[in-house]
Amino acid sequence: MTSYPMIRKEFQELMKTYKILIVPIVFIALMITQPITMKMLPDILANSTGLPKGTVINIPTPSAPEVLSTAISKFSSLGTFVLILVVMGTIAGEKASGVASMVFVKPVSRAKYYLAKAITYYTLTIGSMLIGMGITAYYTELLFGKLDWAHVWLGTFMYIPNLLLVVTTTLCASSFFANAVGAGGASLVFNIVVFTVPQFLGKFLDMVSPGGLPNAAMMMIQENSTLAEAAITGLPGLAGVFALNIVFFFMGWYFLERSEI
Repeated sequence: MTSYPMIRKEFQELMKTYKILIVPIVFIALMITQPITMKMLPDILANSTGLPKGTVINIPTPSAPEVLSTAISKFSSLGTFVLILVVMGTIAGEKASGVASMVFVKPVSRAKYYLAKAITYYTLTIGSMLIGMGITAYYTELLFGKLDWAHVWLGTFMYIPNLLLVVTTTLCASSFFANAVGAGGASLVFNIVVFTVPQFLGKFLDMVSPGGLPNAAMMMIQENSTLAEAAITGLPGLAGVFALNIVFFFMGWYFLERSEI
């Protein structure tokens, strides 16, 4: 039996639970608020109460690339949280409900089951990010002026490996824990640590940590760098994220093979 029937089952499950709609909509909502807020900010401040009479506030209008790059930085923390919520129960929940045991009665190996989960949620994440960024970039261009779309997509693809790391670590935790809450909590703690702590542990760890990728993505979107310059900035982080993805992917697979179902 190939993995295709399992992948098709997982996509049917995404449609049945409306995750295939909910995740792109949430991604759009998290990112598109940034250009809208930035556009309305002068009016909000002008109409705010409590300021001394005659107060004049001059806010320079940001460029479209600057606004769009801040949308990624604002998206990072909440986007990570949303992904953990979506993925945390995919294996742990099926183990707890008995669905996984019914699946394994059929001629389906745990490796194919795990691989199908990973491919499905990777695809959902990449598709949702591309849709969210595309719509946000479109509105940013309408409100603030022209964007270089080649820079937009290159910056987006530099950032996506971080999201895939969140999916991988949550799948790994979901394989290890017997319930979704434990898996989600463990993944949340790990991702907070790996995204924030390395900057305090020296230059090398900071460079190879996932935190370097958003900076490279923002440089590319802001059109302040060529692809080569952004690659030099992001390459150590990309290598670190790739290594972590490989390690936690196989750890999750190992945990699932060893778990009692």
